[in-house]
Amino acid sequence: MEKVKITVVYDEGALPNTNLIGAIGMSILVEADGRRTLFGLGHRPRYLEHNLSSLDIEPDSIDQIVVSHRHIDHFGGLAGFLKDREKPIDIYAPAGVWGGKKTVFGPTGIFEPEEFTGKTVRHDITDWVQLSDHVFVSPPLTDNGSEESFLVISSSSGPLLISGCCHPGLDHVFEAVKAKFGRYPTALIGGLHILKKQDKLADLYAQYLKDVDCRRLYLNHCTGVNGINRMRVTLGLKGINDFYAGQSIEFNLV
Repeated sequence: MEKVKITVVYDEGALPNTNLIGAIGMSILVEADGRRTLFGLGHRPRYLEHNLSSLDIEPDSIDQIVVSHRHIDHFGGLAGFLKDREKPIDIYAPAGVWGGKKTVFGPTGIFEPEEFTGKTVRHDITDWVQLSDHVFVSPPLTDNGSEESFLVISSSSGPLLISGCCHPGLDHVFEAVKAKFGRYPTALIGGLHILKKQDKLADLYAQYLKDVDCRRLYLNHCTGVNGINRMRVTLGLKGINDFYAGQSIEFNLV
């Protein structure tokens, strides 16, 4: 049976006893339908370059990049990716992710580095985009003042949702997936933006996931160690899997 393989390239956590760097940011590789999609680029160019090399992932083997939203820890590593890339790369992102301002803290949106002019091909996400037979990108979802797109994979067990930060709110995102695919996600991968003192939000999300029967949870990035541990109060120790840089999971496709 055909499968999808999902590998964490860049995250705050990294597998022990490896030379992978753990640092703020997210980058996840999705391999399905004979294509490779990189979801996010992490924060630091040299960290992304290092982790890609350590995982034997050639930048030229990537077919497209999806940037979920306009936070630097999801697009800041672009120059590190382009450094060893020979051909142009398609980048899908909400229109608001592009441009912005260059500040002392870094850019507030994607700028093509001057030394890599012509290496990126811009695709604005305005509606659902089908990247391959089983891989989809959601339109930008706006709620709570945020705009963010999500990756969804159609698997034999139902939709698999990959989240950058889930700024629009978990229920809002799940309802959008259900409206498109006819059911709620059966697996959730990535970040939920639960800050250190947001126990109430962690409790709310944990109960919601339990209510909609989303049982396969691989959380990382901005969910935070405290957020994950708090959610385990409701979901149990084995209810949430750690998912660090260097780890991979596979699911059967439809």
